[in-house]
Amino acid sequence: MNSSKTKSAILKSFMSGAAIAAMSASGAMAQTDEIIVTATKRPQTLQEVPVAVSVVDAEVIENAQINDIIDLQSSVSSLRVTQQQNASQTNFIIRGFGNGANNPGIEPSVGVFIDGVYRSRSAAAILDLPTLERVEVLRGPQSTLFGKNVSAGAISLTTKRPSYDWEGSVEATVGNLGAVRFRGTLSGPISDTLAFRVSGSTNNRDGAYENVVTGEDNINERDRWAARAQLLWEPTDTLSFRAIGDYNKIDEVCCGAPLITVGPITQGVIVAGLGGVIPPTTDPDARQVAVNQEPVNELEGKGASLQGDWDLGWATVTSITSYREQSDFNDTDVDFTSVDLATQPQRVDYETFTQELRIAGEFESGIGVFNWLAGGFYFDETVEFFQQTTFGDDFRAFGDIQLAALGTSFLEVEGATQLANALTTGPTALFPEFLPAGGATSIPFFSGFASGTGFTGDYLLDNRSYSLFFQTDWEVTDRLTFTGGVSYVNDRKDATGDTIQTEPFQNTDLSQFATSGGSFVAATIFGGLIGTPFDAANPTPFFVAAQTLAALDPTTFAASRAGAVAAAQGALAGDPTLNPLLGFTGLTALQFIPLQTSFPNPPGVTPDDAISLVDDGFATDDAINVTARVAYDVTDDLNVYFSYATGYKAPAVNLSQDAQPPVIGTNGLAVGRFAAAEDVTLFEIGLKARFNGGYINVALFDQTIDNFQSNTFTGTGFVFANAGEQSVRGFEVDASYSPWDALNLFAGVTYLDPDFPSFVSFPCPSAGLVSIARADVLATCADPTVSTVDISGTDPSGIHEISLTTAATYTHEMANGSTLSGRVEYLFESETSLYELGNGTEPMRRVSTINANLKYAMENGFSVNIWGRNLNDDDALITFFPSVAQAGSYNAYVAAPRQFGVSIRKDF
Repeated sequence: MNSSKTKSAILKSFMSGAAIAAMSASGAMAQTDEIIVTATKRPQTLQEVPVAVSVVDAEVIENAQINDIIDLQSSVSSLRVTQQQNASQTNFIIRGFGNGANNPGIEPSVGVFIDGVYRSRSAAAILDLPTLERVEVLRGPQSTLFGKNVSAGAISLTTKRPSYDWEGSVEATVGNLGAVRFRGTLSGPISDTLAFRVSGSTNNRDGAYENVVTGEDNINERDRWAARAQLLWEPTDTLSFRAIGDYNKIDEVCCGAPLITVGPITQGVIVAGLGGVIPPTTDPDARQVAVNQEPVNELEGKGASLQGDWDLGWATVTSITSYREQSDFNDTDVDFTSVDLATQPQRVDYETFTQELRIAGEFESGIGVFNWLAGGFYFDETVEFFQQTTFGDDFRAFGDIQLAALGTSFLEVEGATQLANALTTGPTALFPEFLPAGGATSIPFFSGFASGTGFTGDYLLDNRSYSLFFQTDWEVTDRLTFTGGVSYVNDRKDATGDTIQTEPFQNTDLSQFATSGGSFVAATIFGGLIGTPFDAANPTPFFVAAQTLAALDPTTFAASRAGAVAAAQGALAGDPTLNPLLGFTGLTALQFIPLQTSFPNPPGVTPDDAISLVDDGFATDDAINVTARVAYDVTDDLNVYFSYATGYKAPAVNLSQDAQPPVIGTNGLAVGRFAAAEDVTLFEIGLKARFNGGYINVALFDQTIDNFQSNTFTGTGFVFANAGEQSVRGFEVDASYSPWDALNLFAGVTYLDPDFPSFVSFPCPSAGLVSIARADVLATCADPTVSTVDISGTDPSGIHEISLTTAATYTHEMANGSTLSGRVEYLFESETSLYELGNGTEPMRRVSTINANLKYAMENGFSVNIWGRNLNDDDALITFFPSVAQAGSYNAYVAAPRQFGVSIRKDF
């Protein structure tokens, strides 16, 4: 089956080096011999390609109304796509591996390519493409064929090329939730050697969530449009150029996160104390939220690319050059409540240039046929990120209600800290012995949580990367093929951050209360010795008396002061609770933003590794990756293969308010500002068989990521660190069968068994997660000096053990030449925990979704398609998180609701 004759026959049709892998994953398709796939960037038929790949073709994309990659996951069992806070916070996951959301400094583990151009960020990949031809998913590391961040896999979206024959289509869609969509394309010749295609789309829909504060239902709306223009120039039979320009825009109110559990602070403080409202139900299917500021989500992208292919006869040279700009702005009510606690506006701008150059050929020798490919990839990207967290008008009252339970208030705490400062520092410093360790100036915050204060961060990241790769297939015989590949990648990141904290309470080291508060005890004793009692409510007479005594009788003053200090220290040693400020140390629950440090900020100590402890904002790393595979055609209809591959994802930088100067973590890696590179190892055994009417493909795999870049939300911020090791073992089965020409049946099953063989620095549960955390974890984390826990041996959250995709398509040919076709699709994902440290009461995710369509198509190109997605209105959770500063409450992001409609299309 791996004959060079087959490849030569289809080479002429393959001048678009844009595609990656392809395999029939669903739908009624042609015989497998006719499906040309390019998993190794050269043409092969479906059953020849010895790689685990999947594809959804143009017919399924159109009929099932797959408008973006989020919709795609219902047709590919190994793929999961999660959208959370906004469209730019989207994560692609293959075989349970994937990250890259919630921080612009973290690159995705799954590479996305649109017409061969690498899209470095998920925000640049979640868009409507008017003329999708197919979407292909390549599973497992692909670092010897692609230049950047494909450690978990790759997704390729291919759009229709310009045609030398006039053709086009227009389509209008209306649906529930006020959905209205238009798309169209026109293509034709400009000359004998030059053709064009222009395409466009609009996508509008009312919101899926009601805001009970305003009564409006515009949250999670759709308001998108996209345009795309192409030129194809083929001056000779051996030379072609394809130029593409595109523009897309999103301006939406998105995304809603309903309250799924109501805790005591939400009920007692938000509702009873501040007069806020909450949705009448915590059923996620009700899709109700209560926010005082609706979320803003604006995204704009534009880019251009040029691909050239030159057939030299003995080899084909391909060049792909691209430049892209992407701007994202979102403003979120980060407390997700109806009162004005805090908002977080942020904007990120990307400028990305990429260049790929490769050459592929084939030659015969006395020992067999060699199909080889060599190339290089260059990547240059600038990221500008602005982030704010601003406290609102109600936050001080929110805190005061909680402090009242401790018998205090912000006003009292502020007054007490000013007085403690006066007793230990400055011209009235009577008791400097009670200064905090290191001589710090105690705790000078005087206006905690004033409206408009908070955090502001400006970040800049320059990333340059290049890679060189080579791969060859050695066809020893017509049935036996060995594949070997190697790549070298070098990645450099330079980051700067200018951060300002304007809310003084966030900068306060509350542990200082335990020391400086001792000055109150000394003042009380000293007041008794000098005959003027110390009154914290009116300390002026005490200070005047002390100053008078010091001036008139220095000896007596010194002796009395020394006696008061000694007595206070002795009393506190016997009973620390005599310190009236000791109780204030429990206010850490109101500290959401860590102490800020702008960077670069040298000097420091530099270890002998890629991530420097010098806080210079610089990281560089390189890696060599390999692929080794043997494939054997047992018969003309059955082949087997074994693969070994390594992959790599570059170091990541934490661009957020949660970033801290680097320190050596318990796993021996520098943590805080950067995370070390991910290294992936894959072992895979596969079988591909075809039979009369269908095929079955099986893959068994063992995949491991060392130094997985984990970014965990704790309820008040993200903890960014390397897991020691994350692994998954499992299998995939894809099968298609047509018992007769009119009917096609498809099934895809994925089984995953994931775990953390090593993760010694997982963050301890925050206050918001305590109620759902395991008892043994809480016992370990009860020690105030412990901030992380060893969860080695624990299963990662959010990875389904079983994923099942099934589809049945029936097509009836009518006597007048029209066709009536129907398709039913079912997606099932078994229940999985959404929190690694859960005690069994944590939120779970389980998916059960039905999609279907019925289409009538006439010979003249006119068609009517009635379709539905998530017809059973499954309300599966995408993820959950502890409500900000509301221990015991939880919010969640929920799958899209039931959608249905009718599409009318005319092809010409």
